[in-house]
Amino acid sequence: MAKSIGQNIKRLRREKELTQEELAELINVTPQAVSKWENESGLPDISQIVPLASVFGVSTDVIFGIDGAEENDEALKITEGDMALQKYGDAADCLATYDRLTEGLKKYPCNMTLLNNCMRLGLTLALPENGPLYATDRADRIAAETKRQAELIIAHSKAVPDIMGAREALMLLYIEKKDYDSAIAMATEFPVRTDQTLYSHLSGIYAGMGDRDRAIICLCSDIHYAVQGIENDAARLGKAYFDNGQYEEAIEAYEAALAILDGAFGKYPRPPYHDFESGDLFLLLAEAYLKIGDNESAMLNVERAVGYYLDLAAVCGGEEITPEHFMGSPLIRKAEVMSGVKKSVIKEKMLEKLKCEGIQSLAQGSRFKELCRRVQEM
Repeated sequence: MAKSIGQNIKRLRREKELTQEELAELINVTPQAVSKWENESGLPDISQIVPLASVFGVSTDVIFGIDGAEENDEALKITEGDMALQKYGDAADCLATYDRLTEGLKKYPCNMTLLNNCMRLGLTLALPENGPLYATDRADRIAAETKRQAELIIAHSKAVPDIMGAREALMLLYIEKKDYDSAIAMATEFPVRTDQTLYSHLSGIYAGMGDRDRAIICLCSDIHYAVQGIENDAARLGKAYFDNGQYEEAIEAYEAALAILDGAFGKYPRPPYHDFESGDLFLLLAEAYLKIGDNESAMLNVERAVGYYLDLAAVCGGEEITPEHFMGSPLIRKAEVMSGVKKSVIKEKMLEKLKCEGIQSLAQGSRFKELCRRVQEM
């Protein structure tokens, strides 16, 4: 038998170990109002439903006594439908997607699927470092909403990866606001050792169970993330040297990272570990070589940046490059965390790379123009 709104509020309040007075203070009503709701002699105003849901960490449907399975199904439809409509590098489309996700959160204010997707997209729109995707006119409001969403995830999620993702989002927002003390405090919540991961631990459990196949999958997946982490840190190290005017040291750092990839994967095609949000190692190398006046090495690395994807696109049929095209190495052959990418997205990405400000001194050369032509013909 379905429970009334008053019964649901009473149950949820007790589960949160709140008194009527404490709940009333949290949502800015009188204790008498809460008492009336729970005694079913009155109902909360519609404007109070969302604050109640936020305090309890549930959707508004739970307050109304509607089946939570329906909420999850609808949240998935909202997320999958909207995220699928996004176009690579399209700021207006990302902003429209963000608005649709926030509309979903009005109905389901504590749904973890919506919160996580909205938080991640909000972070992209709120940080100036994201260039054309930075929502200049709305960045402050989006940043405030993203912070609130991250705090809700930390308070109510039971999934450690979601909580860590929310902590990272808060840390980046603190850095943007130059609140470095809060950023450092948030950073201390992360583990120091890189082997303290889900897949590392699961591999040991499956090995103990005698399930070697699952252990292999977990270890390949762990290596996949570990190599990505090394590359990302190496790129950031090189950029730190670069920004400090230490161009030779930057080149050495970038080259060492690429040597790790060559040693790890050898003859096998490798995933695009060199290419991530903090930069494309080849293009970063090109910029560093230009700083020391080595234009030939700079151009070679621009060709390596674009050539990687052109070569990958050439060996696969169809419109999408799938994980199978770069999972030959025994180190990652069984990883379960790979994803594919459409050739149309790669083309847009390559054109953006060729517009990189740091390499425009090469743009008038015949080799550079040839690269542009090859990308346009993808």
